[in-house]
Amino acid sequence: MAELMDQSPWRALAPRGVGDGVTATPIERRGIATVMARKGKFAELSARVQAAYGVALRDASKRVGAAGVTFVGIGPGKWLAISQQPDAGFVTALAAQLAGLASVVEQSDGLALLHLSGPAVLSVLEKGFQIDCAAFGADGAAVTSVHHVGATIWATGDGGFAIAVARSLVGGFLHWLDTSAAAGGLAVAPDRG
Repeated sequence: MAELMDQSPWRALAPRGVGDGVTATPIERRGIATVMARKGKFAELSARVQAAYGVALRDASKRVGAAGVTFVGIGPGKWLAISQQPDAGFVTALAAQLAGLASVVEQSDGLALLHLSGPAVLSVLEKGFQIDCAAFGADGAAVTSVHHVGATIWATGDGGFAIAVARSLVGGFLHWLDTSAAAGGLAVAPDRG
């Protein structure tokens, strides 16, 4: 089983069609955790996150980031925390920093992250996501589905979007992406790390 976890969940990601309407870039080897604020502790949690990571935590469906970490609001008092660079000890350090203020659950091996960008990205997203990604602005986020696959999507501030799906559902997600992006072309770029 360990050898399966060493393989990229995006190993089947390949260029499709002609052109580069959408560029898909795997985001691999990141520390990922779900952070859930304890009841009545948001103000303290926010202050701790600000002190430890320089991030002004928002209790909203928004992306905020600084100092090597991104927090994506995925529900009331709940975020995905993602290290911006490969970091094996990120989740352990995060749990220690937030002890008593939030529950921190390791997601690094359970979620696969992909960045999508390019001139056709919004039209491709419209083919599967049941939300208006164009209305996100520079830091919007949502927990939704794409082609019957649960997904978290957020604007990355560079005109692109990052998507998190369960590692076990990457095949279904790739089927949708291949089909939806082929008309304008799907290009593949190396890991953003």
